Amino acid sequence: MDFEESEFEQMIRSSVREIAEDYDEDYWREVTDERRFPEEFWQDLADNGWVGITIPEEYGGQGLGMQEMVTVMEEIGRAGAWSATAGFILTPIFGGETLVAHGTEEQKERWLPQIADGSARWALGVTEPNAGLNTRNIETRARKEGDEYVINGRKMWISGVAEADRITMLARTLSPEEAEHPSHGLSVFLVDPEDSNLDYDEIPLDGFFPEPTYNLYLDDVRVHESQLVGEEHQGLYHVFDTLNTERIAGAATAIATGHYALEKAVEYAKERAVFDAPIGSHQAIQHPLADAYADLETARLMNHRAAWLYDNDEEAGTAANIANLKCGEAAWNACETAMTTFGGMSISKEMGISKMWEMIRHLRIAPVSEQMLRNYIAEHELGLPRSY
Repeated sequence: MDFEESEFEQMIRSSVREIAEDYDEDYWREVTDERRFPEEFWQDLADNGWVGITIPEEYGGQGLGMQEMVTVMEEIGRAGAWSATAGFILTPIFGGETLVAHGTEEQKERWLPQIADGSARWALGVTEPNAGLNTRNIETRARKEGDEYVINGRKMWISGVAEADRITMLARTLSPEEAEHPSHGLSVFLVDPEDSNLDYDEIPLDGFFPEPTYNLYLDDVRVHESQLVGEEHQGLYHVFDTLNTERIAGAATAIATGHYALEKAVEYAKERAVFDAPIGSHQAIQHPLADAYADLETARLMNHRAAWLYDNDEEAGTAANIANLKCGEAAWNACETAMTTFGGMSISKEMGISKMWEMIRHLRIAPVSEQMLRNYIAEHELGLPRSY
């Protein structure tokens, strides 16, 4: 195994770092305080080809893989743009990867170039009040009428809707009684969030997450059959197809944020002097920082392995779930250590550490909980009985 980064990977890092250096801490402080999407930074990334990195070249992308996407996400996070990494999960993954795998040619030609050039944004409409991680409990119904589907139902915890051009929406096209089995009878649609029969309201958050999240109310939303993604009634499997990439991208977000929090803590530990010595000279500060770094690097290697497996058409499910689990834990430990290192200054806006801490804690819960990650590993790798 060759662990040396290729010249191409080094080029990716230097190019992304060069873009990120144009956006200072004041810019990111403003973005996070206003809870707005970093439009200017995102467009710069898109203009240089990094938003469409996994989109095939014939649709305006770079035609590269998850390994390269992970490299981009890591570098923008470590350059201080950690809050922007979550945007890759919504648009390039739930928009781009879903359409690459299951979209019609018409859908690909319309939307993939717009995702790649930064002009289109995406949201994922899956979670419902009675269907969180148990996706098969979805109640939102899409009824076929002629060449249209009429969708009725409610979604919640749907991030980025207000800025999205389309929502990848999962709805039931067969009742549970009509379906052949619990995972059958669900379909994926491209839904316009500006449809007059779709309403949404923002969920107030008591804590930081870079994307505002919403309740959605669908009352006779009509979608032409050309907006069906993939096969009718097989939508749950289509959504599952993107889960490995979502796990890998989520892990990269965690690592990027954890590394930035750690770097800020190390800088502070070198500069902050108490009792005539930098606090970083004391083992009570040094050792937790060293442990945090070791954990981040270990988890990061697992995520690169998961990305390599995915890109090489190998089974990546277990690796992706392990990576997501361990990257979340490592990033949380790094943010906790940074909070301790900064002490009371950790909650100041100037430092921004508490926002990283809050975001990583959220990522350990959603879009998938650590308990479900462990369930997957136990069942699929250890052969233990299904526990849910």
